[in-house]
Amino acid sequence: MKKLLFVFVTISILGTGYLNAQKLSKNSAFDILTKWEGKWKNNAVFEESVWITESVETRGTTEANLILSNNYLEIMVYNDNTTKYIICHDQTSNQFNRWEFKSDGSNTFWTGKWNEKENTMTWNFIDFSNSGISGKIIENFKSDEMIKTRAIMKDKNGKSLLIINSTKEKI
Repeated sequence: MKKLLFVFVTISILGTGYLNAQKLSKNSAFDILTKWEGKWKNNAVFEESVWITESVETRGTTEANLILSNNYLEIMVYNDNTTKYIICHDQTSNQFNRWEFKSDGSNTFWTGKWNEKENTMTWNFIDFSNSGISGKIIENFKSDEMIKTRAIMKDKNGKSLLIINSTKEKI
Protein backbone atom coordinates (compact mmCIF):
# COMPACT_ATOMS: atom_id res chain seq x y z
CA MET A 1 0.00 0.00 0.00
CA LYS A 2 2.86 2.36 0.88
CA LYS A 3 4.49 1.62 -2.49
CA LEU A 4 1.25 2.41 -4.30
CA LEU A 5 0.87 5.68 -2.37
CA PHE A 6 4.52 6.57 -3.10
CA VAL A 7 4.07 5.90 -6.84
CA PHE A 8 0.87 7.98 -6.90
CA VAL A 9 2.50 10.95 -5.11
CA THR A 10 5.64 10.73 -7.28
CA ILE A 11 3.62 10.68 -10.51
CA SER A 12 1.48 13.58 -9.27
CA ILE A 13 4.52 15.70 -8.43
CA LEU A 14 6.39 14.87 -11.63
CA GLY A 15 3.22 15.31 -13.71
CA THR A 16 2.57 18.74 -12.20
CA GLY A 17 6.20 19.69 -12.76
CA TYR A 18 5.93 18.63 -16.40
CA LEU A 19 2.73 20.62 -16.91
CA ASN A 20 4.26 23.71 -15.34
CA ALA A 21 7.37 23.28 -17.50
CA GLN A 22 5.15 23.50 -20.60
CA LYS A 23 4.00 27.02 -19.70
CA LEU A 24 5.80 29.82 -21.46
CA SER A 25 7.98 31.99 -19.29
CA LYS A 26 7.72 35.75 -19.63
CA ASN A 27 11.02 35.69 -21.57
CA SER A 28 9.77 32.96 -23.93
CA ALA A 29 6.58 34.93 -24.59
CA PHE A 30 8.69 38.03 -25.26
CA ASP A 31 10.82 36.05 -27.75
CA ILE A 32 7.65 35.00 -29.60
CA LEU A 33 6.26 38.55 -29.70
CA THR A 34 9.53 39.85 -31.18
CA LYS A 35 9.03 37.60 -34.23
CA TRP A 36 6.53 40.20 -35.55
CA GLU A 37 8.70 43.26 -34.78
CA GLY A 38 9.82 45.52 -37.58
CA LYS A 39 8.53 46.75 -40.94
CA TRP A 40 6.94 44.37 -43.40
CA LYS A 41 5.63 44.42 -46.98
CA ASN A 42 2.20 42.71 -47.21
CA ASN A 43 0.50 40.88 -50.03
CA ALA A 44 -2.97 39.39 -49.35
CA VAL A 45 -5.42 37.52 -51.53
CA PHE A 46 -9.06 37.61 -50.43
CA GLU A 47 -10.65 34.56 -52.02
CA GLU A 48 -14.22 34.53 -53.27
CA SER A 49 -16.55 33.77 -50.34
CA VAL A 50 -19.83 34.93 -48.83
CA TRP A 51 -18.33 38.27 -47.75
CA ILE A 52 -16.10 38.72 -50.84
CA THR A 53 -17.96 38.55 -54.16
CA GLU A 54 -14.82 38.09 -56.28
CA SER A 55 -11.20 37.35 -55.48
CA VAL A 56 -9.13 40.46 -54.82
CA GLU A 57 -5.46 41.10 -54.06
CA THR A 58 -4.22 43.87 -51.78
CA ARG A 59 -0.78 45.19 -50.96
CA GLY A 60 0.38 47.28 -48.06
CA THR A 61 2.80 47.59 -45.19
CA THR A 62 2.89 46.57 -41.54
CA GLU A 63 4.82 48.11 -38.66
CA ALA A 64 5.14 46.24 -35.36
CA ASN A 65 6.68 47.50 -32.11
CA LEU A 66 6.75 46.38 -28.51
CA ILE A 67 5.04 48.87 -26.17
CA LEU A 68 4.22 49.32 -22.47
CA SER A 69 7.46 47.94 -20.98
CA ASN A 70 7.63 45.29 -23.73
CA ASN A 71 4.47 43.57 -22.44
CA TYR A 72 2.38 44.27 -25.55
CA LEU A 73 3.01 44.21 -29.26
CA GLU A 74 1.34 46.94 -31.31
CA ILE A 75 0.92 46.13 -35.00
CA MET A 76 -0.28 48.70 -37.54
CA VAL A 77 -1.41 47.41 -40.93
CA TYR A 78 -1.70 49.94 -43.76
CA ASN A 79 -3.46 48.95 -46.98
CA ASP A 80 -6.92 49.96 -48.26
CA ASN A 81 -7.93 50.35 -44.60
CA THR A 82 -5.87 50.82 -41.45
CA THR A 83 -5.96 48.12 -38.78
CA LYS A 84 -4.33 48.04 -35.35
CA TYR A 85 -3.58 44.81 -33.50
CA ILE A 86 -2.59 44.62 -29.86
CA ILE A 87 -1.06 41.28 -28.82
CA CYS A 88 0.06 40.08 -25.40
CA HIS A 89 0.71 36.84 -23.56
CA ASP A 90 -1.56 35.96 -20.64
CA GLN A 91 0.47 33.99 -18.10
CA THR A 92 -2.64 32.71 -16.29
CA SER A 93 -4.25 31.04 -19.32
CA ASN A 94 -0.89 30.45 -21.06
CA GLN A 95 -2.27 31.83 -24.30
CA PHE A 96 -1.82 34.93 -26.39
CA ASN A 97 -4.59 37.52 -26.72
CA ARG A 98 -5.10 39.56 -29.89
CA TRP A 99 -7.38 42.56 -30.23
CA GLU A 100 -8.02 43.92 -33.74
CA PHE A 101 -9.33 47.44 -34.31
CA LYS A 102 -10.24 48.54 -37.84
CA SER A 103 -10.62 52.04 -39.24
CA ASP A 104 -14.31 51.36 -39.96
CA GLY A 105 -14.92 51.05 -36.19
CA SER A 106 -15.22 47.26 -36.07
CA ASN A 107 -13.12 45.11 -33.75
CA THR A 108 -12.48 41.44 -33.01
CA PHE A 109 -10.80 39.38 -30.31
CA TRP A 110 -8.73 36.22 -30.78
CA THR A 111 -6.84 33.80 -28.53
CA GLY A 112 -3.64 32.17 -29.73
CA LYS A 113 -1.43 29.21 -29.04
CA TRP A 114 2.21 28.96 -30.08
CA ASN A 115 3.52 25.74 -31.64
CA GLU A 116 7.29 25.80 -31.18
CA LYS A 117 7.90 22.70 -33.30
CA GLU A 118 6.10 24.13 -36.34
CA ASN A 119 7.00 27.79 -35.66
CA THR A 120 3.30 28.61 -35.97
CA MET A 121 0.80 30.76 -34.10
CA THR A 122 -2.82 29.61 -34.34
CA TRP A 123 -5.48 32.17 -33.44
CA ASN A 124 -9.10 31.31 -32.68
CA PHE A 125 -11.86 33.91 -33.04
CA ILE A 126 -13.98 34.61 -29.96
CA ASP A 127 -17.60 35.26 -30.99
CA PHE A 128 -18.95 37.58 -28.29
CA SER A 129 -22.17 38.10 -30.29
CA ASN A 130 -23.03 34.37 -30.22
CA SER A 131 -23.83 34.53 -33.92
CA GLY A 132 -22.18 31.17 -34.54
CA ILE A 133 -19.23 32.59 -36.50
CA SER A 134 -15.96 30.72 -36.06
CA GLY A 135 -12.57 31.84 -37.24
CA LYS A 136 -9.00 30.68 -37.36
CA ILE A 137 -5.80 32.45 -38.33
CA ILE A 138 -2.64 30.40 -38.82
CA GLU A 139 0.58 32.39 -38.99
CA ASN A 140 3.54 30.29 -40.13
CA PHE A 141 6.91 31.92 -39.55
CA LYS A 142 8.84 30.55 -42.53
CA SER A 143 11.94 32.51 -41.49
CA ASP A 144 12.86 35.71 -39.66
CA GLU A 145 12.08 37.48 -42.94
CA MET A 146 8.76 35.85 -43.99
CA ILE A 147 5.37 35.06 -42.45
CA LYS A 148 2.71 33.11 -44.37
CA THR A 149 -0.83 33.55 -43.05
CA ARG A 150 -4.16 31.85 -43.73
CA ALA A 151 -7.37 33.23 -42.22
CA ILE A 152 -10.77 31.57 -42.45
CA MET A 153 -14.10 32.70 -41.03
CA LYS A 154 -17.13 30.40 -41.21
CA ASP A 155 -20.80 30.69 -40.32
CA LYS A 156 -22.57 28.28 -37.95
CA ASN A 157 -23.30 25.95 -40.89
CA GLY A 158 -19.63 25.76 -41.90
CA LYS A 159 -19.97 27.98 -44.97
CA SER A 160 -16.86 30.08 -45.69
CA LEU A 161 -17.52 33.74 -44.99
CA LEU A 162 -13.95 34.92 -45.53
CA ILE A 163 -10.73 33.29 -46.76
CA ILE A 164 -7.45 35.22 -46.82
CA ASN A 165 -3.99 34.02 -47.81
CA SER A 166 -1.20 36.48 -47.19
CA THR A 167 2.53 36.86 -47.07
CA LYS A 168 4.58 39.35 -45.07
CA GLU A 169 8.19 39.97 -46.07
CA LYS A 170 10.50 42.03 -43.88
CA ILE A 171 11.62 45.31 -45.40
